[in-house]
Amino acid sequence: MKDLTDTPALKSKDGNPQAVSIRIEPRTMSKAKGTRRHDFRIGKLPKYVKADRVKLNRTLMPLRPLGQIKKENAELRIKASRQRAMKQNAPVIMSGIITFGTVAAKLFESLPIEQQDAAFRELAKGVASELNTSLESLVVHLDETTIHAHFTLRAYTNAGLSMSEAAKRGTLSRVQDLAAEVMQSYHSEIERGHRKWDRIAAGADYADTLHRSVRELHYDLPLEIETLRQQSAEAKRELEALVEDRDIQKMELDALIASAEKTRRHLAELDAKAVAAEKKEKRRRTYMARLAKKEAAIAAQKVALVQRTEAVEAAEAALAENTRAHVAREHELAQREQRQEEQAEEARIKSADLDARAGEISLEKEQVATARSELVTEAEEVRAQRIELNAGLAAIDHVVGAVEEGKIWVGENGKVALEDPAPIYTAPKGLRDRLMPAILRLVRKIDQTEKRASWVEVMMTRVRNLMVRSDLPKDLEKEARDLDADWSK
Repeated sequence: MKDLTDTPALKSKDGNPQAVSIRIEPRTMSKAKGTRRHDFRIGKLPKYVKADRVKLNRTLMPLRPLGQIKKENAELRIKASRQRAMKQNAPVIMSGIITFGTVAAKLFESLPIEQQDAAFRELAKGVASELNTSLESLVVHLDETTIHAHFTLRAYTNAGLSMSEAAKRGTLSRVQDLAAEVMQSYHSEIERGHRKWDRIAAGADYADTLHRSVRELHYDLPLEIETLRQQSAEAKRELEALVEDRDIQKMELDALIASAEKTRRHLAELDAKAVAAEKKEKRRRTYMARLAKKEAAIAAQKVALVQRTEAVEAAEAALAENTRAHVAREHELAQREQRQEEQAEEARIKSADLDARAGEISLEKEQVATARSELVTEAEEVRAQRIELNAGLAAIDHVVGAVEEGKIWVGENGKVALEDPAPIYTAPKGLRDRLMPAILRLVRKIDQTEKRASWVEVMMTRVRNLMVRSDLPKDLEKEARDLDADWSK
């Protein structure tokens, strides 16, 4: 069946809210027990489960004993002529989950319950057939956020291969195709999830499908380089301002030099003019004073110009350093982008494995939380069982000792009496129900045997008295002596 996602108009770079999805992963024996408790809500409920809705869950197929499945796996391996024994941590079952996007869940929940269950059954059996194994259990959960179904498969194929050997590249994709095909037969608006490469073709960045650190690398380094560019631009603006100030100071210095030169010319002209000595001296002092001020101003301007020049040179050096850092960072980005492309190529090669693992994270978290609570429950159960076992053993020892010591007997009223019955009542009720009838029968049988023995003793005494009578026939005397001798042994 052609995927709806193959239609160009429906391709998207995001996930598909109208999609159905399947995830499967292997479970060892210990994890399989946790899966069974989670799927069938055995023991303490996880915090995310709505306790008042547990009764709405539907068991469509119960899980047979895990030991039976493990034994069957071993037999299948022998059938496949496997020489090595199956590992202790080999998977026993494959745990699967059928989920829906937000829109698809509402579409599916609009179906009658009978059609929902039929769809789950058909899809789970189809997955088992696709993987050449057997469906082991199927349960519908309605006590969480949205409707979904958990199923389990035998971890070995009918040919005796483990799922890791049988499930080749593209298997998960075929399973997703099957999920869409089955669900669309029950509701035509339910779709297949968007493939990764279709999302990339529709405009999604490939980095979005990789590890977050790669995306951060692709995002953060350009921002850092842009910051360097802004710093370089700011340094250039400051340098331009310093150069402008320097040019202004040069202009002012040139003006002062020109003014001083003019004053010198006035002095020279005074020397050339025939003026009165006093007036000439007065003008000379005036011009000399002006010249001294201008020369002082020139000296100060030269000092300031030197400082400005040094500032310009420092700014130019800083700009050069920023430019070098900018080039170095761009080179680093180029190298990292090259490495990123190499990582992307490696990710493309391993895309099937990434697809297989992408959907497992939420299920793993769910299983971790379940396992954590189940470990606590198991510890409590073990402690309770140990207490019950100790009480049961103490009760058994007490009853056996009472039988040996004659502290349990049948009274004149026909009832069995026990000298100290207290330890019996501390034993678990199930043990009491199994133990006490057998003990009562044993005590009654002992009582009957003792009474019968006493009766036989009385009867034999009478027989012996009879045998020693003198009036017995001669042919009975020898038999009487033999009988008496045998009884005395």
